[in-house]
Amino acid sequence: MPTLDELLKKYNIDATVNPQSGPRAKLLAQANRMLSQLDKYKTEQELDGETTQYWWAPQSVDGKRRVSARYGAKVVEGMATYADNTLDSVRSTIQTFHKLIEDSDDATWAHEEERRKKK
Repeated sequence: MPTLDELLKKYNIDATVNPQSGPRAKLLAQANRMLSQLDKYKTEQELDGETTQYWWAPQSVDGKRRVSARYGAKVVEGMATYADNTLDSVRSTIQTFHKLIEDSDDATWAHEEERRKKK
């Protein structure tokens, strides 16, 4: 029988992240989730979708695809860019966001947290 830890990993659930977690932990968990999802894809057509449920846009425009970091179902202001419409380019962009988030701490995201409270 699989352990709970193995099942959590298999289903991509980060049990260490809860609603009280800070923005850095939430962003890292989401970035890891996006990279896990990309690992399942074989072609860039699989990036297409009906809704924006991932960090990449559900459609590409002129060979580019918008990639935006998000947590709590909202885009992080200023953390959106365009990648080439290839799996490698989208993955690379998210990996770069991941590195940026790793270098941050919760104070880095204080402005974003304040912005979200005002709405």
